Amino acid sequence: MKLFFKITGIGCSTLVVLVLALLFFIGSVAPETFIYLGNEVPGKFLKKLQALDLLDEGETIQYFYSDAMFDVTASMYFLTDRKLVLRSEEWQEPTIAITFSDIESLDIFRDTSFFADSTVFVTTKAGDEYSFPLSSEKGLDERFYETLKAKAEV
Repeated sequence: MKLFFKITGIGCSTLVVLVLALLFFIGSVAPETFIYLGNEVPGKFLKKLQALDLLDEGETIQYFYSDAMFDVTASMYFLTDRKLVLRSEEWQEPTIAITFSDIESLDIFRDTSFFADSTVFVTTKAGDEYSFPLSSEKGLDERFYETLKAKAEV
């Protein structure tokens, strides 16, 4: 019986250590669950954007959100002073850059729960329709949307 408790204790302890190590790893490489303001975007993410050639010379990010678990390049959505950029490796065309003058209409479905994101819907003048998620933490989904709406003048 003593042996059973020792083996069970060692097994449980090992499992706890592995789970903590996994959580530490995810916390160190994953993006935050909220929208970053432009000046708060980590340098490691900016380097990835530059490697993908998603920013033009002198262009600045105003809002940035990624719902990716490990690598922000898998899915990210950001607003710059010149355009809206949507990226998901799951899409047929992974990167979509939309200039403000190309936006016909915008709408948002706000979800204020911690567990679900708000959704923004974009329709271009060419008739293309896109949607993308935004975290509602700190109310930054609303700020992102309102800034986009003002820039697109819709």
